[in-house]
This record gives sequence, C-alpha cells and structure tokens, in this order.
Amino acid sequence: MKTIEFAITDHGFGHASRNIPLIRYILKSNKDIKIIIKTGKAQGEFISSNLEEFKHRIEYYFSPMDVGLVLKKGSLDVDKEALDKKVREYIKSWDEKIEEERSFLKENNINLVVSDIVPWVFKAASLENVKTMLISNFTWVDMYKEFLADDIVKEYKECYKKANKVLLYDLYIEDMKEYLTNYEEVGLCCRGFNLETIEKIKSLNDKKKVFISVGRSVDLEKEIDVSSLDYYFIATKGINLKGNNVKYLDIETKNTHEYLLACDCVITKAGWGTLAECLIGKKKIGILKRDKVPEDKNSIDILKKRNEALEISLENFDLKDILKKLEEFTPNYKECCYNNEYKTIAEKIVDYI
Repeated sequence: MKTIEFAITDHGFGHASRNIPLIRYILKSNKDIKIIIKTGKAQGEFISSNLEEFKHRIEYYFSPMDVGLVLKKGSLDVDKEALDKKVREYIKSWDEKIEEERSFLKENNINLVVSDIVPWVFKAASLENVKTMLISNFTWVDMYKEFLADDIVKEYKECYKKANKVLLYDLYIEDMKEYLTNYEEVGLCCRGFNLETIEKIKSLNDKKKVFISVGRSVDLEKEIDVSSLDYYFIATKGINLKGNNVKYLDIETKNTHEYLLACDCVITKAGWGTLAECLIGKKKIGILKRDKVPEDKNSIDILKKRNEALEISLENFDLKDILKKLEEFTPNYKECCYNNEYKTIAEKIVDYI
C-alpha cells in the first residue's frame, strides 16, 4: 500500500476544490493507494463531503496550514501591515511544524507529499528523503513579493526550491520558472458536472441567469439593488445583492460549480478554481480587477490576450452596464478549447510515487 499526503492551503476554498477530482481519480483507479489530507478544518470538511465514498481510504488532519492573504474589512484590497505581522508569526512556527511533520512522515510511511501550496512541508520531506510535488499556478513567493519585505520572500523561496517535481497549471505565473526546477506544464481541472442537476437549475425560471462570486473569504458591504434587472442572480456569500430575483447559495453548498455552469454568464474574482470551471464550461466571464494581487493580474492579462474574459472595475461597478457588455461579448472558445484534465494530472501524480 502506497501513501500520498496532500498538504492543502486553507486560504479560501479554491485550492481544496481543485484537489478533489485529483484525489477521487487516484483512489478510484488505484486500489493500493491511501490518501492523507492535511488542511484547515473548513476546507477539510468541504473535501470530505465531496469524497464521502472514499472515507475508509482517506485520513484527515485539520489544522491551520497557511496565512494566505489578509484583506481589509469589506474590501478585496490586501492589508499589508496585518499580512506582514501574520506571516512573520507564521514563519516563526515553521521549525516546530517541520519537526512534527518529519515524525509524521516516518510514522505513516509517506511515499509522496503533494503540496498546494503549503511551503514548509518541502523542508520536512527533504530532511526525510520523501518525494515531493508542488502543483499550482502560483506560490506565495509570487504573491508576497508585491507586499512584503525581501527577507520574508526568501524564506518562502527556499522552501519551494526543495520541491522535487512541479506541475504548473494553465494560467500560471511565468516568474515561477525563475526559482523552481523540474517543472511541467499541465492544463485545467475541476470537479465533474452532473448534467441532470444543471438542467434542474436552468429550469428554475425563464430568465437569463448570472452567477456572481467574490469568494468565501471576502465580504463586500455595499448593497447593490438588482430588482429592476431582467436577470436571475445566483450568488455566493460576500456580495450584497438586493432583489426577489436573487438566490444566495448556502456556505455548505457542495455543488456551486453546477450552479455556475447553469448560468449564462459569470461575474467573479480571479480565483483559479472558478476560472477553470468557467473555461471548461465555456462561460462568458467578467473578472473583477485586482491589479495589486499578482495571481489575479496574471490570470486576467492572459485571458484578455486570449479574448476569453472581460475585466471589471470594482470602483465603477455598474451591474447593468457590465451585463450589457457581457451580452455583447463573444469569448474565443473556438481557438482555445479547454478540457477537464484531472485524469491526466492525477496520473502524473501517481506515476511520480
């Protein structure tokens, strides 16, 4: 029996979500593999609820794994001072985390550690000669160099440099190649879609449907009255829409991706997981602009060049105008065809054990 540990950041839910199809396929295709998942409690429970059929072959360990970004209250902007403080405290905890992880790797006979994008696990695994794989479209090096001092960025870079193998998802930040080795480009992946469920959502009413999501870690306070717009809005928590034509999805909703696919267009922040679902589902996409967040800026720049998304400013957030532009927009899906490549990516993970 081989054992793979997945160390998944607890920053938001996108990272948790994109690992679900990989883990499901690995377990479905390989009876001799066991999975251990380390992530935050909320993210772990979300993964567990999606992988219930494999509960006897997955062990979960819930604990804080990462800092991620710290945002200003009611905003998508990064709070630099608060972030600096939290990250410095986090780095001080690494020595203890590394020693605990070394013991864990030995006790559980781990054959491979896959990290998305927890840094310190690479140092622990390196010390125990356990293979490691980094799989992502960015690391905290790329994010933090915009906000934090060089000494912090260097600490993270030294961790990621120890990754034995790297899979770079489509839309990755090109600068990753400057400090990572043995990398390979892969496509997109997301959870599978239930077409029957999607048709039921579509049949809720005859209105055109708009999916709006700014991420579970965001809370935009300004109220937006959409009652006069001839659309049906499906929204996740974090944006404040008012009207009888609005359906909010509970935070416990497992199949947000199917609601997304049932809609005619999507307005979202530039989280990789949501964008992957949109691109695979060939949706019209309006992406909220965040020039100061490198991952967001990178993804938006790439998709604008490919003519596959529109950029939306939060400062001039006129929903009526945005929807008009999306109605007129024709994304370039004929030239750029996206597939759900979770099988190929999962097989690369297994082959590396």
